[in-house]
Amino acid sequence: MLLPASCFLLVAGALRCARQAVSPSARPVRVFVTDASLERFPAYAAEVKARQAISPTIWLVTGALFTDRSLAVMSDGAAQVTLLSRAGVDAVVMSTDWLAFGPPRLEQIVSNARFYALSANLLDSTGSTLGHPFMVRGSGSAVLALTGLAFDSADILTCMAGIRYAAPEFAARKTVALMRQRADFVGVMVEPRASGASWDADFAVNSDGPGQFSMLASGGSSQVNCYDVAINAGQVSARTSNLGRLGVDSTVALVLDSVKEAVDSIASKPLPLPRGTRTPEALSRVLVDGLLAAKLADGFLCDSLFVADFKEPKDVGTLVGLLRDPNRLAVLSVAGDVLAGWPEGLMLGPSLSRSRLSRAKMYRIATTVEYLRRHPALAAAGFNLTARPFWTICRDVLESGQAK
Repeated sequence: MLLPASCFLLVAGALRCARQAVSPSARPVRVFVTDASLERFPAYAAEVKARQAISPTIWLVTGALFTDRSLAVMSDGAAQVTLLSRAGVDAVVMSTDWLAFGPPRLEQIVSNARFYALSANLLDSTGSTLGHPFMVRGSGSAVLALTGLAFDSADILTCMAGIRYAAPEFAARKTVALMRQRADFVGVMVEPRASGASWDADFAVNSDGPGQFSMLASGGSSQVNCYDVAINAGQVSARTSNLGRLGVDSTVALVLDSVKEAVDSIASKPLPLPRGTRTPEALSRVLVDGLLAAKLADGFLCDSLFVADFKEPKDVGTLVGLLRDPNRLAVLSVAGDVLAGWPEGLMLGPSLSRSRLSRAKMYRIATTVEYLRRHPALAAAGFNLTARPFWTICRDVLESGQAK
């Protein structure tokens, strides 16, 4: 018995509706919020990628990304960026610790990353954001947007030349207004965690302010927090997933192993040391003399280059571990008449002495960012960072024979 054509149309329409009902793009967006523990990224990635086959997903990472000093310093940030990019992370907040790479390297990091480095209030000298002002993601016919805020105005890195730190409240409200022109559901992600703050957003990540839904990263290692966002309905529901139930993502695990191996290969390289440098004072003198001889600065001010638990470094990794601040040096521009009254710890280049300083001339004085943090008044006038990390300068001084 043949059915009339109208029946075929009804059946086809019903099947089309059914397909639309199960279409992944029409389902709630699942937002994963994780910490920045690199060791757990292979397991996090397995959870996120399994969900991607069912519905749209967004993976947000909160917390200090560069706490593994060895990986961050010896790869100049490349290790973390590579891992997050290959894992499939969607966005992080650009916090003030990113500024330690200096503006040129920071620009490279942001451009090389396959994720959003959200920054509504860390700006360059022109007022443009250093990272991405916000991200926009579509889901079906609806759109979600998210921005990021840094909350550490006391960090002396915000005094760096070419850097501007905007008040988080002002920057957030301005950016939220822009996002509302492009999205149905908008949020703010902060670093570090903020309490009681609200920016007229629909949701907040790493914050529990009033009038907005809070998305927080799980505090333990056994679960991962996730949130289903029904954008059209404006509804958010919290969920948890048992971490490790799906195993680990083998690709991400291999990337993690490879970046660690790359850093280990650098760290294991032997260092030639001159005689008589078994004490931190002697080795500090050798390194500073080499820096000044290379004319990287006119003077150097620092009370101690090395940690208290000093031992003679045999390889690059040991040297980096012993330096109190292996990152880029801060270079200040100081008038000669001001330098005349600086502490005795100021070491000047071979052709300079305090009695021969020109009162009106400006001199380049290098120091560590760690030293500036303990003497913040010195940073108030602004400073620049060296193009290369300090540990690479130390390595080159020792390998070039200047130390002999």
